[in-house]
Amino acid sequence: MFKRIIAGLNGSKPSFVASYYALELGSKLNIPVVGVHVLDSALVEESLLADLSGVLGFSYYEGISAKIKEFMEKESEALLDEFSALGRKLNAKVSTLQTWGNPAKEISTQADKEDIVFVGKPSYDKTLKGFHLSSTSEQMIKSAQCPVFVAFKEEHKPIERIMVCNDGADEDDGLLDVAKNLKNIYNGKVFLYHADELGSKKERLEGLLKNYDFEPIFEKGLAEEGIVSNADKLNIDLVIMGSHKKRLLHFFMGSTTTFVFNHINTNLLIVK
Repeated sequence: MFKRIIAGLNGSKPSFVASYYALELGSKLNIPVVGVHVLDSALVEESLLADLSGVLGFSYYEGISAKIKEFMEKESEALLDEFSALGRKLNAKVSTLQTWGNPAKEISTQADKEDIVFVGKPSYDKTLKGFHLSSTSEQMIKSAQCPVFVAFKEEHKPIERIMVCNDGADEDDGLLDVAKNLKNIYNGKVFLYHADELGSKKERLEGLLKNYDFEPIFEKGLAEEGIVSNADKLNIDLVIMGSHKKRLLHFFMGSTTTFVFNHINTNLLIVK
């Protein structure tokens, strides 16, 4: 199903939850799990620190970036050690990587098409270890060439109820196999959600469902609102959505994916 799992760490509670899911899945599939902490290189630029010193009122001196870099690297090492300890506890094949750069870009570079990336979406008012990473999860969905799992909550909850969203396009048929595999891995229940104003694709989806043990949810209305409301109403633990090229273009401009990403209150898996 996947060859490797990459967990993007940032020190937030949702990131820890994402890490737990990553290590848990890695243990179940017996595949490597790599914890990656990218320290934002922009935060140690001398010009930025000079500007911040005036705004925040601390004394700036030449070479202060080296001290800040040393501090950030120590914080990162502690975070990676915590990840490794959790991996050993969950019997996962765990390794870690610390690097500098743009978080979303570096994690995307590390990931291959056969991998899956796990990240957390921290609240905007949270203080993160090492660097601020409030938008990395959204950037990952846009840039990664592999599936991206985003954890939104601050506490881990077993994945027992899954909802896969299918708009009736041929590109979304592969999502059903992903959901089926995860259903078997987690021994969970899967709902198939589809919203169609005209109901023109219902018959096609009903035909596909003959090969899957999924409970259908067919509605008329806006898909984005239906996905969010049903995820909440049915206590869904994981929502699976597709992001093929056409929809990915829409993601930049505003789409179902964007709406769900900004309003969902449970785990989200975006499959390319």
